[in-house]
Amino acid sequence: MAKYFPWIGLVLLGAALAWALWGAPGQPQVGVIDLVKIVDESPRAQTLNRMLMDRYNELVEQLNAEVDEETPEEERADRERQAYSAYLAYRQELEAQLQAEVDQAVQAVAKDKGIALVVDRDVVRYGGEDISAEVISRLK
Repeated sequence: MAKYFPWIGLVLLGAALAWALWGAPGQPQVGVIDLVKIVDESPRAQTLNRMLMDRYNELVEQLNAEVDEETPEEERADRERQAYSAYLAYRQELEAQLQAEVDQAVQAVAKDKGIALVVDRDVVRYGGEDISAEVISRLK
């Protein structure tokens, strides 16, 4: 997910520039979200993190049950790769699910507050209304 942050920032900056150049009169509000805060404080994100840890522990137990000291090193390494691959696939699935839920919550809060543009805190130096708390409250 971290590899997408530069692209997300670029898209958000492009949207902010387009809004600044062609924005409607009346100065619509700009919303700001702190994704790190949302992920750290959201009950939904914590639930998904617990699900990921449970899956990790399940895969470790399964690997330990299938592999013992007599298992050849090559087979052991292959099983470890399979378990890690399954873990990563599940992690990506949960991250995509959380991202979709965050997007829906951001859209709902922005619509309710009449906010025309929402950007990440990382790309804002000054200004904007922080709507992170409202987004967190919608992620239950």
